[in-house]
Amino acid sequence: MQADEVYIRRLRRADYPALVELIRQTWYADQTDGDTGGHEPADRARRHSVAWRLAAIDAHDCLARTTYAAVVERNGRIIGVILGSVPAKVTRMQILRHRWQQASLALPMLANRAGRNGLREQLAILHADRALIQTTGNDYQAEIVLFLVSPEAKGQGVGGRLFAHMLDRFHALGIRQYFLFTDTTCDYGFYEHKGLQRAGVRNLALAHGEQLQCFLYQGRVNDKER
Repeated sequence: MQADEVYIRRLRRADYPALVELIRQTWYADQTDGDTGGHEPADRARRHSVAWRLAAIDAHDCLARTTYAAVVERNGRIIGVILGSVPAKVTRMQILRHRWQQASLALPMLANRAGRNGLREQLAILHADRALIQTTGNDYQAEIVLFLVSPEAKGQGVGGRLFAHMLDRFHALGIRQYFLFTDTTCDYGFYEHKGLQRAGVRNLALAHGEQLQCFLYQGRVNDKER
């Protein structure tokens, strides 16, 4: 393999820590425990633990409904991931397995304020997503569950290749229409550039007066998008 070669492959079980770390870097890198404001090593470790657990819970929430997953690897490092779902192919055992993992991760977090606040925020976003899908009234064939590219790889065409890879997978399965959730913490302009249409928006008030807009985008698998 040549240096700096980028290639796409299926997600493996051994990639789980890298998946969680990508999620943590994207949404939980600034997570703090909010208890002391100190900078002692123990406090830093606790803050990291809260952030990691929230990211891991997110990962299991996504994996609970994922039927195909792929990563982009460069020099032995994962720099992007995409998870797709065909709901008809998701098994009850798959859902239960990941829900159990979520519960195991969440339980210790109830003991501290940062953990409770983080879990509360996650539930609020999940509720907003459910409300969005209900308002569309559509029965989509597939979902892009998660799509992340490492900051170091943005602007290099990695995301475009990975997104096209998932659409090719959908095409092979006979999927024609799909959807995804995103929000104002993400580069949602990417989806508009790819021809997806915004089908719903919901405003969400977070802690400390922060505002978040949650979106549902829908797209069709066709030659233009790929």
